[in-house]
Amino acid sequence: MFNDHRWGFDWTEFMTGIVFLIAAYFVMKQPKAALLSLVFLFAIAAIISGITTIGGYTKLRRETGLRANFALVFAVIDILVGLLFLFHAPTGIVVLGYVFAFWFLIDSIERLVVASHLRVFGMGYYVLSLILDVLSLAIGIMLIFNPIVAAVSFNLLVSVYFAIFGVNAILIAFARRN
Repeated sequence: MFNDHRWGFDWTEFMTGIVFLIAAYFVMKQPKAALLSLVFLFAIAAIISGITTIGGYTKLRRETGLRANFALVFAVIDILVGLLFLFHAPTGIVVLGYVFAFWFLIDSIERLVVASHLRVFGMGYYVLSLILDVLSLAIGIMLIFNPIVAAVSFNLLVSVYFAIFGVNAILIAFARRN
């Protein structure tokens, strides 16, 4: 199936890997700043999302009728969550652990599902990618089921995940060059 298509060096995957390796370094070097930055980014994003939804409510109601009220409720929740994170960062840090855990799980599962295409580029690439994806999956599961570990070692786990994901992305970029 994949033998009919030549990938070439995957520059977007390579750049993704570099960005994740830089993020891993930043999280380890400045853990407190990294956590607070992420909490504030999520807070601002939630507030903007809520305001945007409220701004489009009238048009949405015209198109969807009363179902738009659900969007309005979620917009208010977005704004409240954003304000909570903005003015009470510790709550945001706890919630952020779960957000990252689900992100780790989703990305790891997605990569495991599509990893089979790497066999064409060599069994070594495939096996190494599987190992890295399983490690990422384990970190995600650990974050979800052991919030104490997540709270105590959040920066280390995030940094390790970013590094694993970055190395895996660079590995895939080079694997696809063949």
